Amino acid sequence: MPIAWKAVPLAEKLERIGRKLDEMEPLIAEARADVALASQPSNLPQYVTERLKRLDDDLKYALQQLRNRVKSVQKVIPEDAIERERNQPAKLPF
Repeated sequence: MPIAWKAVPLAEKLERIGRKLDEMEPLIAEARADVALASQPSNLPQYVTERLKRLDDDLKYALQQLRNRVKSVQKVIPEDAIERERNQPAKLPF
């Protein structure tokens, strides 16, 4: 039974989101480096260093979580739907 929605536009948007996440990677790496620099003073209280560590962990895992979410949506697109849509002749608007 054919699906009622278009798989190709969804797949293309997911690919675009993946590229945006790739662009974010260097920015997140910079933020993590800044967190490491902020953590360097040895006289920081433990409640501050703990929060900085959690911030670093959140930055580290955020990008992977987002990529996992994109992959989870990609997995639910029927495998043959994209190919079938791309092989259909274009419909004329009239």
